[in-house]
Amino acid sequence: MLLSIGKYSDLTRYMDFVYDMANDGKHAPHHDGFGYVVYSKNEITVHKSIDPIKKVEGIYGNTLLAHARKKSSSGKTLINTQPFLAGNVSFAHNGTIKGLGKKGKSDSYYYFKMVLKGFPAAVTTIRESDFTSANFLITDGTYAAAYREARKEPGYYSLFYQLEDERFTVSTEPMNGKWFEVEDRTLVVFRNGKVSEYKADEVVPEVI
Repeated sequence: MLLSIGKYSDLTRYMDFVYDMANDGKHAPHHDGFGYVVYSKNEITVHKSIDPIKKVEGIYGNTLLAHARKKSSSGKTLINTQPFLAGNVSFAHNGTIKGLGKKGKSDSYYYFKMVLKGFPAAVTTIRESDFTSANFLITDGTYAAAYREARKEPGYYSLFYQLEDERFTVSTEPMNGKWFEVEDRTLVVFRNGKVSEYKADEVVPEVI
């Protein structure tokens, strides 16, 4: 998964990188559906498919959130395909959270609903569950946030971020250039051109 936010520009290369990760990255292939959300001025474009990820040309906007799915248990349906959108907020999660939500629906969707109600409480609840990773990306097109917490396979459930030419990008794997790894149990927030890092247990609800 990948989230990039900045000035209006051609975002195709970021989508290309998601394609590359899905086909050749960690634990590839991720071929159980893909989706992306593009924020452009006052418009939000959403695309989802249960098919394996394809090359997408000509993506222009300010913000892109993209995800390629490798399903664990819930079905291969559009309902379970990420990113999820509620109002103008989009969300993507990597990992499995057992016992969360209803049978047949994605645990990631219910995790999204919990985060919307409040990040600190969501993380506290997740920690009481059997989960592999609580990693997520979230944006409303004006800010971006990324959280990393891996209980299993920390080398796989990674997150890296970059701030270059006033564009903030966070991804499960780094692209070219200088990137910083998000530490475990850490929330990274990009807002008004500034990157801030918070330890999970120090986050107050108003941060995201």
